[in-house]
Amino acid sequence: MSTTDSRNSPLGIFERWLSLWVALAIAAGLVLGNLAPAFVAQIASLEVAKVNLVVAVLIWAMIYPMMVGVDFASIRNVGRKPRGLIITLVINCLSNPSRWPSSHYYFSIGFTRICCRARTRSNTSQVSSTNEIKTGAL
Repeated sequence: MSTTDSRNSPLGIFERWLSLWVALAIAAGLVLGNLAPAFVAQIASLEVAKVNLVVAVLIWAMIYPMMVGVDFASIRNVGRKPRGLIITLVINCLSNPSRWPSSHYYFSIGFTRICCRARTRSNTSQVSSTNEIKTGAL
């Protein structure tokens, strides 16, 4: 019988407990939004071309380490063995359209009932909120 030894795992503590970190970040955001709404509104107002600067910096911080790990020299050789790339493109092109109806239901009906309840109280129309959510989902 084989057991998994966490000391030999290639995952670090951050990767191993990623779900916990995400849940803690969501909880911290909810608490901060309720305790200091003016501060959160001020952060939300930091925009350039309708892009929130804080979100842009955090996304960049998330993607940059992956980009640094890319071996750009090997990208030039992708044409020699294109099988993996072709399989990925075909699967994505075939599977994504089948997800559209469920995504439409989720963002148009299910999620917006929850999300837009709070937004309609702040003088924002539900139609506008629904369209914003659909746009963000794309």
